[in-house]
Amino acid sequence: MDISREANTAKSIFNMKIQDPTGAICVKLHFNESWSLGRLSLGHTVYISGLTCAKTKHKGLEARWFENGPGTSFVNLSCLPAILNSSCLHKHSYLADVSRQNTGTHICRVWLDQIEYCHVNTRLAHVTCGHFVKTTASGSVECEFCCCSCETKTRRTFHVKITVADDSGKVFAWCTGQNAIELLQISPDEFYELPEEEQVIYPCSLENERYMIAIVNCGQQETIFKECLTAENEMVYFIFVSNF
Repeated sequence: MDISREANTAKSIFNMKIQDPTGAICVKLHFNESWSLGRLSLGHTVYISGLTCAKTKHKGLEARWFENGPGTSFVNLSCLPAILNSSCLHKHSYLADVSRQNTGTHICRVWLDQIEYCHVNTRLAHVTCGHFVKTTASGSVECEFCCCSCETKTRRTFHVKITVADDSGKVFAWCTGQNAIELLQISPDEFYELPEEEQVIYPCSLENERYMIAIVNCGQQETIFKECLTAENEMVYFIFVSNF
């Protein structure tokens, strides 16, 4: 549901909110040195073990996870190709179901719609975690997620906003990284090298393409992904893509 690095500490601690059908909890992830879970972000479905609970100084309960603790594991299920490609692992949904149910991942067969409103940007991302980087006032390059310097550890990636549709309706969605590459069927570097006019018309070549996607409603979250949320789009969705 949400994840961000804890501020005002030199330690590598991340605050994560996770949810299942029974409710939601906040967990502190303690890493030995730096982020090591690879590409993990809002909307991903994860398996986590080794959680412990301790009382805070305010007598509340705090859930914790230590990277090298006994029995700890963390698996990002959304990054497993079988989630989308094996029908025995998912139940087919329609986009209308996503609008009615605000939580959970939905697997839908869709096509791209309203190509003229497609927004394709390329930005630099931190290789370790996959999140965007920014240039600080001093001129150094810093990861927006890890909050660490990553001058020599960046690569170009996509940030795509596009309308997907099925027989039940349509939604405005966004995706980044490998999901965007599969959606656009071109690498970020190749797209970046295209003349500007070709970049503008490129999405038109995808108008008849159909996809199997995993889609998550993330429009209500206050997170580092707020640049994807706009006042005119209360419902914003994050998608994981598999072309078929």
